[in-house]
Amino acid sequence: MNLKPYDKTNSLNPYLINIRKGDIITYTDSEKLTAEYIWGKCGKERKKLAQWVFDYYRDRGFPEQKLTDNELIKSFNKIRKLDTSKILTRNGEIKNSNSIGTNIIKHFCWKEFYSSKKETGVSPIEAFNDDKKLMKVIKNRMGWCSSGEDGSKRPFMFGINDGMILQGIRSSGLGGMISQFKVAVAKFLYEKYVPEGGTVFDYSAGWGARLLAAMSLGIRYYGVDPLTSNPLNRMIDFFKGNAKVINGISENIDIYKNIPLVDHIMSSPPYFKLEIYSADKTQSYNRYPEYQEWLLNYFKKTVDNCLGIMKNSGTFGLVVVEKYKKYNLGKDMIDICLSCGLEKIDYFPFKTAKSHLSGKTKNNINIKYNDGVFVFKKVGQKPYAGKKSGGLFEF
Repeated sequence: MNLKPYDKTNSLNPYLINIRKGDIITYTDSEKLTAEYIWGKCGKERKKLAQWVFDYYRDRGFPEQKLTDNELIKSFNKIRKLDTSKILTRNGEIKNSNSIGTNIIKHFCWKEFYSSKKETGVSPIEAFNDDKKLMKVIKNRMGWCSSGEDGSKRPFMFGINDGMILQGIRSSGLGGMISQFKVAVAKFLYEKYVPEGGTVFDYSAGWGARLLAAMSLGIRYYGVDPLTSNPLNRMIDFFKGNAKVINGISENIDIYKNIPLVDHIMSSPPYFKLEIYSADKTQSYNRYPEYQEWLLNYFKKTVDNCLGIMKNSGTFGLVVVEKYKKYNLGKDMIDICLSCGLEKIDYFPFKTAKSHLSGKTKNNINIKYNDGVFVFKKVGQKPYAGKKSGGLFEF
């Protein structure tokens, strides 16, 4: 069969065709699985190729996307040099799209990150381990078209590498990716609210975005997390950071005994059952399966504990999600902060097309409890003034 010559006009998605050929897996001694090569295969050859890719990944296992030491250092230096002065729009919104440092996070926390999922979803690792789903992903990447497998149609065409398999799991809808706090956002907030040589605390350290930002600024960082403390401490050791992550739960007051007074507290906590990170009993949604119980025994106790180590001039940052199912998460979590003796001083909505976590389209960024970062101070206290102009929200 004679196929039309391959070129960028032959795909409905030409922009994503282009990936570095050096990353593409080798099919034979002389051929790599580029989009051009896949384009020319039809019928039995095409099925054989899809089966080969399937067997290749079954033999190799889930793509970990590990970096070399030099690559880690190079990526970290980019964080150090990052200028956050333009992260705010003229309307005071945070541009929440900079992915700097994401490769470092996935290097150290890949297993925990890709095992996580939305409450009703399937994790990327679960999708990968399902034979039918993995084959669907491979066919998705190879531009499989049931109505035109004679070669006359190629709706999407990608070279095959680890990144494209992971992207295929997400874009095919077979395995969902969870949210990730941005390193650039954390660096901006630390520069604004933490004095030089200051100390911060993170009660839900997560994947290490806020840790990376703190280390890039030379800020002393303390964190707690029941799931990721080990990989984050390996991250600290590698970059020789002035930091420590404790394996524990934030509502346990005992973990605060060896933490000094801090200038700023900031976290992106679990939002009840919106995202499932692990089936372990250490997870807050497993300890407190009812919403009101979770609010009072997890979140309120955590805020109370945090205020015990926050300087009078300190500030408390909270990433808010407006709603989860029938629950008014944003309002409820902010009300708890106010009841614990905090008052709001700043609000930075996220400038994204969709909600940071819920995925819902945002029609009006000025909704009072819309997704964004709320910043509080202790009632009656004057906080550190910061180095940058803020996005003061009129409450």
